[in-house]
Amino acid sequence: MDTIVFEYAPVIFMDKKEPFGIKKVGFTQYFEDGARSNSFNRSFDFKNFDGAVTVLEYVYYLDYDIQHLYDLEHIWVYLDDKGDVVGAEGSYHGRFLNAMNRTFEGQKFREGKRIVMYSQPGKHAFFSDPRLMYLYSELYTSCDRLAGISGLDAPERFAKDIDCSESDNQKVISYIRKNFRFVPSMEFEEHEISKDDYMDWEDLANKIPDYIRTELAKIV
Repeated sequence: MDTIVFEYAPVIFMDKKEPFGIKKVGFTQYFEDGARSNSFNRSFDFKNFDGAVTVLEYVYYLDYDIQHLYDLEHIWVYLDDKGDVVGAEGSYHGRFLNAMNRTFEGQKFREGKRIVMYSQPGKHAFFSDPRLMYLYSELYTSCDRLAGISGLDAPERFAKDIDCSESDNQKVISYIRKNFRFVPSMEFEEHEISKDDYMDWEDLANKIPDYIRTELAKIV
């Protein structure tokens, strides 16, 4: 892969009790203001970040969210024409939040270019500071009482050729609750991602249906 992928790859911290690891990371670079993402329902507005001329999109695939089978999360890193990071965003339950933290102790970077991000326990939304996670009302209950409630929850693009009956879906719900429910520690440690796990987004997109089928086969 292009070296820019690793040069700016976000550093991810996950809860010490997190039951799921990041399986693969897809990558796309966009150069046009207003371009639409290939993997998320949004377009890019470079004017939100002074000097932005390109955005790097990192797409994180996990086999599970604590509430369902299939999970896809995003981090976007905006660069200026000098290659400096001028903005960043993290996906947040179908939307996205500014990740350039200028409020708490200031934005954290690794090696000057790799933004440090924190993954919400079980749900995996990305934040620049874990204290922001407490704004989510179901921070704890999603990992315990509400674990597994959505069964298989993947968009049509990935699930259209996958057979999952209502009975199968109930098995997914039970499987998640039995095997993964937990109480977040809210203590975070770095989650290592191998360079071999990065790939072009379209290559990852083509693999996702098979990843889902593999997990369903284990359960059903």
